[in-house]
Amino acid sequence: MNWPIILLVEDFQESIIKFWIGAFALFIFTATIHLLPIKVRRPLQTVLIILSAIIFVTNIFLFQKFSVPLNLDTLQILLGTNPLTAKAFLQEYILNFKILGSLAAFIALLTALSFGLKKLFATRSEERLKRLAIELIIFLFPPVMIYVCDAINVPFNATNNLFLNTMPWFTMSAIHELIKTAPIGSEEKIFAAMNQQLKTEKILTDASNIPWVVFVLGESTDRNHMQLYGYNLPTTPRLTARFEQGEIFRFNDTIACANNTAPAMARIFTFAEKDEPQNDWYFKANLFDILRRTDYHTVWLSNQSPLGLWGNFDKYFSARCDEKFFIEAEDKIAQQRQVDGVLLPVLDKFLAAPTAEKNFYLIHLYGTHGIYEERYPAKFEKFSSRDEDKPYESWREITAEYDNAVLYNDFIVDEIIRRFEDKNAVLIYISDHGEEVCEGRDFFGHSMEEEGNVHMIEIPALIWASKEFRERYPEKISAINAALDRPYRTDYLIHALLDLMDIRTTSFDASKSIINEKFKTRPRIYNGEPYSK
Repeated sequence: MNWPIILLVEDFQESIIKFWIGAFALFIFTATIHLLPIKVRRPLQTVLIILSAIIFVTNIFLFQKFSVPLNLDTLQILLGTNPLTAKAFLQEYILNFKILGSLAAFIALLTALSFGLKKLFATRSEERLKRLAIELIIFLFPPVMIYVCDAINVPFNATNNLFLNTMPWFTMSAIHELIKTAPIGSEEKIFAAMNQQLKTEKILTDASNIPWVVFVLGESTDRNHMQLYGYNLPTTPRLTARFEQGEIFRFNDTIACANNTAPAMARIFTFAEKDEPQNDWYFKANLFDILRRTDYHTVWLSNQSPLGLWGNFDKYFSARCDEKFFIEAEDKIAQQRQVDGVLLPVLDKFLAAPTAEKNFYLIHLYGTHGIYEERYPAKFEKFSSRDEDKPYESWREITAEYDNAVLYNDFIVDEIIRRFEDKNAVLIYISDHGEEVCEGRDFFGHSMEEEGNVHMIEIPALIWASKEFRERYPEKISAINAALDRPYRTDYLIHALLDLMDIRTTSFDASKSIINEKFKTRPRIYNGEPYSK
């Protein structure tokens, strides 16, 4: 049986040992299958071959585009993707002539090879001989490769060496690990755990008296493309103007705690941290349960989706709020993602009839997520490839689209701010993670941390304070100003938010709040290396 699977080798010697053990297991497994009755064996073989082919094609694509195999991390992202994000992904990376042409050629080659082998090995004895030869080659391949490479002194590199015709053991182990650890199809488990932590997390002090606190969570925005952070194009004219007027406070060395939305949100809104297992987040206290216990009326407004198979944090966290509104309803899949401006009239409706003295609004944007040209209306198409300084026209075009998305995002955040100017209000804006847009390589988007770069974590972090807020809380403004250049990571952000709002709980740690005088700088590891600005 031919197993057309690709394996990315991360450590050659260790992987070869695993490869050899797996090959031996495959040998035994294949022999066992042939002991089954033919009516059972043939359908089983067909299913396994189809599964192997799917994994093979998936691995080719993932390695070619993102330099990663199908593993636990990629499976988690796949299952956490909602329908519209999946559609955008397909349009960006798969539905193009190059990818589809390569896939068609591969299928044609595989079909021709299958018919050719079938004709070549027509007799039962030759069929057995063919099977034995293939399995023997699989079994002997690793030690032979070690010997040859050692003899000719060829080094192996983790990013450019693949082995063909291996077994799907490693992918299957990733699926097993996902099933074992992830709460697939178990919302009851998650909500039960979140309810349980309510009993253990105590409110120690509550001196909160800010009537309006707004948290704007952006998406896929790299601060290096923002005029506000020194970018050479005027992509954030509105926020820059507010910054120059002293309304906005710009944090200069804050990074995201993850390259992707799900793991980032799991840590931004709970006491879970980057270095802890991702699936422990629902055993940690979350911001929204705490705020509701301090008499804040909590509202979740989102242009993201509450749909998804795993790790849909919009759904989990919005359920902890007093009110929630999704542009894409939980019971209806939208046909196309709408630009973030659709949230503004929704916000106006909520603000027209406030129901509490203290209000906390979470506004989740779709920001600058790909497909970039769909993130903004036509009138915000200000930049073109002529404005960009990249070596290739295709790179310049995609960068211009991204910069237009940043420009529209600037408009949206400014419009949200405008709605709170006459109030005693403070607004926090960050992006869940950043985005790489053809930064020295033919790639745009965000990937696994192992294949990412700093553009995927260097995010904007801003605090806007209304005139009334600045006058009423000069000590808070002073603390914010003292913190602007401190190195920070967003998995500690819950401490800073509670600090800003004068709330202390069991899990609160003043040394993890960037605006606290007791703040302590901590190492920020990214892809196994210390990050520095």
